[in-house]
Amino acid sequence: MNLRRRKPRIVLFFAFIALLWGFSFASRAEEPVPVWFYNANNFEVWRTPQGELRGFYPTLVAAINQKYGTRLEMRPLSGSEIGQRFASDSHGVYAGVLRTEKRARSKILSARLFDNEVVAASLSMTATNVDQLSHARVIFRKDDATLESVQQRYPELKFRSLRLVATSDDAFRLLSEHQADFYINDASEMENTQRYYLISRPFPELRIPVVLAFSPDLLPLRDKINAFIGEWYRSGEMNKALENSRRDYLLSRIVLTGTEREWIANNTLQVTLPKNENFAPLIWKDGQGYHGTAIDMVNDMRDLLGMRVNVSFVDNYAAMLPTRRWPVRLVDIVERSDAAHADGRIGPDIAWHNVYYNRIGKPFLWDEESIRSQRVGVLEGSFSAGYLQRRFGNDVIIVTRPSVEGLINAIEDNKIDFILGDLSSLESTLRGNELFRGVLKVAGITRSEFIIGPWVQPDHPLFHLLTQIHRLSEFRTQLERPPERSVFPELTKNTLKIISVILLIAALFSIGMLFMMRRHIRQNRIVNRNIVQALEKVNRAHDDETGSHIQRVSKYCGLMGRELGLSRSMIRDIEHFASLHDVGKIAVPERILRKQGSLTVEEFSEMKLHTIKGWRIIQGLSLGAVAENIIHFHHEKWDGSGYPEGLRGEQIPLEARILAIADVYDALRQKRVYKPGFSHEEACEIIFKGAGKHFDPQLIALFRQHHLKFRMIFDSLSD
Repeated sequence: MNLRRRKPRIVLFFAFIALLWGFSFASRAEEPVPVWFYNANNFEVWRTPQGELRGFYPTLVAAINQKYGTRLEMRPLSGSEIGQRFASDSHGVYAGVLRTEKRARSKILSARLFDNEVVAASLSMTATNVDQLSHARVIFRKDDATLESVQQRYPELKFRSLRLVATSDDAFRLLSEHQADFYINDASEMENTQRYYLISRPFPELRIPVVLAFSPDLLPLRDKINAFIGEWYRSGEMNKALENSRRDYLLSRIVLTGTEREWIANNTLQVTLPKNENFAPLIWKDGQGYHGTAIDMVNDMRDLLGMRVNVSFVDNYAAMLPTRRWPVRLVDIVERSDAAHADGRIGPDIAWHNVYYNRIGKPFLWDEESIRSQRVGVLEGSFSAGYLQRRFGNDVIIVTRPSVEGLINAIEDNKIDFILGDLSSLESTLRGNELFRGVLKVAGITRSEFIIGPWVQPDHPLFHLLTQIHRLSEFRTQLERPPERSVFPELTKNTLKIISVILLIAALFSIGMLFMMRRHIRQNRIVNRNIVQALEKVNRAHDDETGSHIQRVSKYCGLMGRELGLSRSMIRDIEHFASLHDVGKIAVPERILRKQGSLTVEEFSEMKLHTIKGWRIIQGLSLGAVAENIIHFHHEKWDGSGYPEGLRGEQIPLEARILAIADVYDALRQKRVYKPGFSHEEACEIIFKGAGKHFDPQLIALFRQHHLKFRMIFDSLSD
């Protein structure tokens, strides 16, 4: 009896709880959704002097809100706070998340927004490869995925010491105090134009995709945002937003006064630069034109501020400099003791040495005084010519030539004993020419009391502005425009003679090698075929897919390759290695691989790793790029929504795009334990709808023309 009386009360109680929960859910739905971002200025997000947010993410969020009527709201957090929230899956969207394998398995991530390069900052050191970091003291920012990505990509790399800091400011402070050699992070973290530092790229293969992350309660929002990201990529808005944000951020770092604005509006800045002599890294010239921080600074003044800048290139620059005294000298050469230069410098000075070259076998200049009575070749009107005249007067025989090439010819013809010039001029001419480098050597250097650097007259109206621009240009040059090396070195007469002899020897040697190479290629193909067959057997034993499926996919790929007009070797490789596309499933647990029914989110995340695991399995087998690309990227999609890297469009290797169509067609036709087989017409309709989304539109157009051949292959090799 008491139970009967209590029953209505229990029902009312649960109804009341449900009402409260529904009210709470509705109220939360009306609240803004926080978009958490790391509170540090870079192109992704920065604040104006008025405190307004600008950058890539505010632009992206505003566009999403406008399209879908959502209420996403940017909210800043410190590095430790955002790390704690992200780790605990607290409510919200997280901006600027670096995508790693671990996060892809455990977090809800969006499609790729852009890729970040990992770079190393130092006050005075550079590192061109990872080996040069093995004895370095390095800094990483904690609560950041960069360290994980570096350790995963380079597992053998061990540092002399590793230190974790809370912020990038802490890292740069330690660098300035010489407590570390390098600060390593993704490129956006290095966008601090208030400091001078060198940027190195020791990780050329490492690119980290940047994505958005969602708390579990916001899972439905991911689909909307992924669709929007795809639209932005297809329309070109994504690249436009990224480029504009980077440019506007750099521009925001420059603070213009009213006087400077007025001067820029009413005047043209006159800049004079050297024409026939290099002063690297400020300016140098090669076959592609002029380069260096002085040139970059001129370009940035024009591009970022819209300034009118008139540049004049003159010969005999060093000789003219003491008499002309230009008020703006982006290349200034003085003695260290020059007080006027110290008052007007707008950037760091560099110790300036001239270098003596002579032939191998000739004596070194252990003492520069021994240059007396020697014949020394210099560029006409160069700093070197003035230096010799002031230092030695008539005790040195000065021979002038209009170009470095003329000096090299003169020493080859025994008309001079030494060449004197700045190291960059000579090295840029000889760079890559190892044969000629075996004829000349560095014999000695001049005294080091000279320095070069940018200088502006202290009372010039733009003195402070040009200081800001120089700092920005120094940063922008390193981060956005890495130095390019000439592929074709300039050859001297002596080099051509040596090359002729070597070519004759090489021709004779090549004839003998051809027979050995043909034999080696045949043996290598046999080994590759055996490896592929062994992996196929292991994969079939582990997976439910039949050998017929593998044969059909290979034939589809060969058909597409021939119709595309690919080379015979390319077609052969695609057909040969298509059978290995799912070899990574060897490493997928049986409970997932053979599950009858839908996979959970966690199980599907584990399944997706077969692309990466397969790629790693065959990396050490030297099967080549075609095999690796097929295995690694065959689940990427044309609109960027695939995995594992979220590649888009032609970023996906052609062989992987071909395999994707072949694999999906056969999977649709084939009967599986969890689905019936589709008819040819049904499979084609699904594939046609995937043009521009899942598949390459041009390959789909080709598939339309030859889909009946796909049916013939399937029917002839059906299980």
